[in-house]
Amino acid sequence: MTTIKTIGAKIGASLFALAFAIGFGVGGWFVGVMPMAKQVHGWWRADELVAVQARVDQLSMHESRGKSRTRRADAEFVYQYNGKTYRSKRINIAGDSSDNIGSYHDEVYATLKQASDSQQTVTLWMDPQEPEFAVYDKSLRLSLFLFLIPFSTLFPAVGLAALWALWAIWFKPDQADAQQTTGFTSASLPVTEMPAMYGAASHAAGRLELPADNSGALGMGLFALFWNLLCFPIAGVVLMQDRHGSRVEWLVLIFPAVGIFILWAAGKIAYTRWRLGNARLGLAQHPYTGISNLAVRVYFDTALGLRMQTASSHYPVQIEVLCVHEDRRGEDTTSKTLWSATLGEMHVMHGAQSMDFNISLPADMPASGTLEHKEVEVIWKVQLKLLDAELNFKLPVRQGVGEQVNAHDLLEQQYPREPVNLYGLPSTPSGSKQQTRNWFWAYGIFFILIAITAFAIFSSAGDSDTGNASRQPKSRPGVSDVASQTESLAQLQARIAAGVDVNTRDEEGRSLLMQAADEASLEKVRYLLEQGAQTDLAVPLDDKGNGGRNALFSAISHDAVEIVQALADAGADLRKPSNKVWTPVHYAAYKGALKSLRYLHQRGLSIDEAFDGGRGSTPLMIAAQYNQLPAIDFLLQAGAERSKKDFQGEDACGYARFFKQPQAASVLGCQ
Repeated sequence: MTTIKTIGAKIGASLFALAFAIGFGVGGWFVGVMPMAKQVHGWWRADELVAVQARVDQLSMHESRGKSRTRRADAEFVYQYNGKTYRSKRINIAGDSSDNIGSYHDEVYATLKQASDSQQTVTLWMDPQEPEFAVYDKSLRLSLFLFLIPFSTLFPAVGLAALWALWAIWFKPDQADAQQTTGFTSASLPVTEMPAMYGAASHAAGRLELPADNSGALGMGLFALFWNLLCFPIAGVVLMQDRHGSRVEWLVLIFPAVGIFILWAAGKIAYTRWRLGNARLGLAQHPYTGISNLAVRVYFDTALGLRMQTASSHYPVQIEVLCVHEDRRGEDTTSKTLWSATLGEMHVMHGAQSMDFNISLPADMPASGTLEHKEVEVIWKVQLKLLDAELNFKLPVRQGVGEQVNAHDLLEQQYPREPVNLYGLPSTPSGSKQQTRNWFWAYGIFFILIAITAFAIFSSAGDSDTGNASRQPKSRPGVSDVASQTESLAQLQARIAAGVDVNTRDEEGRSLLMQAADEASLEKVRYLLEQGAQTDLAVPLDDKGNGGRNALFSAISHDAVEIVQALADAGADLRKPSNKVWTPVHYAAYKGALKSLRYLHQRGLSIDEAFDGGRGSTPLMIAAQYNQLPAIDFLLQAGAERSKKDFQGEDACGYARFFKQPQAASVLGCQ
């Protein structure tokens, strides 16, 4: 009969398991699986997208401060496709969320801020089948992807394990319940029932066959899998962080190294057991305390040495018989050897499929089985070490003829308790007591500590998805009837002939000449210049002073040097800045437009001029900032001064170091 105490314990354990199942299952789904699915789906969809040019219309940095600071770059882009204007607020193809993983949001914000301030276009990646879908960054955020791996794998696994535990609490047979039902402990079970508890198969004339215990390789391998799924991604995320040259973060590699070692150990155990093959222990009769010269035979399903890479004529075998008192209650497993005997080293011939030996068991030892608690047990076992593998066979030893031995009395005799000193420190235990930490619990606690550390570092990352933003285009008053990006030269000529002003602008303020330069269409540019288009007509400045980009800058953006020359021949001012930041030479250095940069130098423009409208940056500094290596090489050959400093005392090497451009620093010859 199930007692009230047992029901209460099961209900308590069930509530605990249910909390784990719900917490880790739901958390793993929403924090790990769904964001990971978005990452994978975005990566899969990226190849279908095409590039379009867009203007940064709005830009902000959203920052939240809780237990840790998280950031998210927010932007709104305006772009045209097939004559229609669209808006998009998407930055990353996998969705935009607030996190503190790396400097991704800061870098995106800085790049978009630079583009917004200089009135330059940026590249969006649009789905031609769904033009309203466009993203700024179609690449996979590797650091975020790594961060999501533990949440998308370990959390659901823990939830499933908790569900299995919930099932086992109510439906899996319990050995203690069986003992209460039958009225027997395993030590007092009838002779015909005890062997079944050890997986033994009974044969005629009382002969038994016992299987070997599990090697533990599977459990160790599963733990190594859990460990590595946690430690490898976290190590990757930590190493990808920007630490300004610090080497402390490399210490995190200790944890993956431990995981590799555990995996190697599990693999080695599994391999040695496979190499040995399945083995069974045969007993001539049921063992009991006090038996002498019990005939034992070990059967090898695979001929001995058959799977060895280097075979030998014979193989040494070490055999030991033990009687152990094991207490698995609590965190520790306390194992105390009550009796042991080592047989002399034996040798088995190559190709043998069995080996024989005899064992004798003392009469003054307890029988096998559990004691007052199901986690307290007396275990008899035969241990074989062969071909670098270890085999353990549990023996179902019953009590022999004579007075029954009390295991507790035997423990007190062999392992006397130390006297308690109430006024001093306890003395170090003496004797041969062997207490072994249960490796599973030890690693489990270590696993929890690592998980807590991961939560502390990344607790607020990656769970505040902004969702899909509205993509309805906003109307603007006074939009001119301008040509689309796909307008042909003949269509443009027809519209001009119909009376359209050659200097008309589109809704973004771009003139027809600037639109033609953006398309890198030399024919359109020449035609518009022939019709009297103004070369320096620029995008109007906004209330923040941004704007001023004209056709010359559009041509430089594509390094269309023929258009640059055509505009210069038509009177375009090659020295006029677009706004408070860029001059044509600076812009060519920024874009790495080598042909345009060389042409401007040939026209006599200074390639080492510090622009007064910004912080006094030279073209060489700008090229170093954006890692434009061919431009750096050309500017140095053209006589640009590497040591020249801006208004804040930084030279080109300082720009390369500050913006983390080691290749640029190498080309510059920085120390």
